[in-house]
Amino acid sequence: MRLFAEGAKVDNETESKHCECINECEMISFSSAISSSQLSRKSVLSRILHSPDIAERFIAATETRHRVESSLMMKTVTLLTDALAAQRQLHRMISTHVTVTQTSITTRISKLLTSIGDMMRGHIADSISLLSILKDVYLKHVNYLATGLSSQLQDCDSLTAEAHVIAIRAQSTVISTTEAERLQLLKKKLEYLLTSLIDFGSMLDKAARNSTRHWHYFPDRLLTGGCNKIFESVNNSLQYQIDWLDSFSQTVGSVVQPVNAVVFTNMTNLRNNMSSLSECLMSYKEELDNFNDEMTEMSKMTFTIDFNYEPPATTLFFFKKNEDWLDHITNQYIANHMSKKALAEMIVSEVMSKVTNVANRLYSDIELSLFAKLGSLIDEQETRMVSFYSSLLQRVTSLQRYMFVNDTKLQQSMRRLSIWRMPIVNFQISKVYVITVALSFCLEF
Repeated sequence: MRLFAEGAKVDNETESKHCECINECEMISFSSAISSSQLSRKSVLSRILHSPDIAERFIAATETRHRVESSLMMKTVTLLTDALAAQRQLHRMISTHVTVTQTSITTRISKLLTSIGDMMRGHIADSISLLSILKDVYLKHVNYLATGLSSQLQDCDSLTAEAHVIAIRAQSTVISTTEAERLQLLKKKLEYLLTSLIDFGSMLDKAARNSTRHWHYFPDRLLTGGCNKIFESVNNSLQYQIDWLDSFSQTVGSVVQPVNAVVFTNMTNLRNNMSSLSECLMSYKEELDNFNDEMTEMSKMTFTIDFNYEPPATTLFFFKKNEDWLDHITNQYIANHMSKKALAEMIVSEVMSKVTNVANRLYSDIELSLFAKLGSLIDEQETRMVSFYSSLLQRVTSLQRYMFVNDTKLQQSMRRLSIWRMPIVNFQISKVYVITVALSFCLEF
């Protein structure tokens, strides 16, 4: 606003410099004889306050300025077009990854999980094939040795228990002929067991040389870990027990025979060691049986992936309608059919209900109905895979303990599994990031 007195000279150049737009100027004439008090700031502002068209002309001036100055015009247009572009991009993403069946994330995840299921079925078949080789070698070349020696140990264990009872009775009464025969039978079986233990190692080596797999897949080290010590303990105790039975049997049928407590201790220890050695000999077969049971159970699994998702049609309809609304108000403003004030008022009053709320509802539906279910499905598949392959590797590692040191056939079989050559799929992170678009306008009114 410019104030000047009547009769005063106004420089046109100065006036044009300060009033670039006519709507920004308010010219008021005063008499040259006006008092200075009437020209005070308070008096002038009071007169402006009661002028009915000042606010309207100021708004009109601001609108004109925002249209005339290209930087201000482009700032608003850029904000509108960016918001519209973001809305369209989000719509394309939802269409591509959610609504269109051929390209949706559900289809891709289903294909991935189905492919993983097929891979696991193939690896189960490979494992069963490997197991059949191990079982074939064991049944042909090892089973008769391990089972035969284990049966001998069990027989000697039960007969030694009988001898323990007979020895106790012999301290108070003369034992019967039948009991004496049982002691003789035990002595003969222990002698035979001792011979079998001495020959066991050489017979196992001979079986390995005759194996159809040429030393491969052969459980040469049936006595792993502490089993070797148990084997030596049994081997060392047998001769003592045989010698005692020989001396005890010579007088046991005619007189009462005292028995040293050490004899009972040795019999108890021998029985425990024979029982443990029998378990050691059959541990490899037990490993094979457990492996077979696990693979049989896994082969029955279908690995079927069944997942259906129905996009929220109503919410998607309003989401597309909001995109058209943003496009409409953008075109209206660019074509000068809508003022910036009207644009700002429309955005303030309707953007929350038309754009933000609908986008939030769509996001919530996709997050809860789609991504949460997919995450659960992926977690389930991850648990199944980790369980299967961890168990498989543990089984093979355990079986490897029985093989020859330089036999790496089992390790090679595991390395050939395709899972080690596949790209890494990270199931630990199943997050979906949604772009949130905010409309911000710096309006100067």
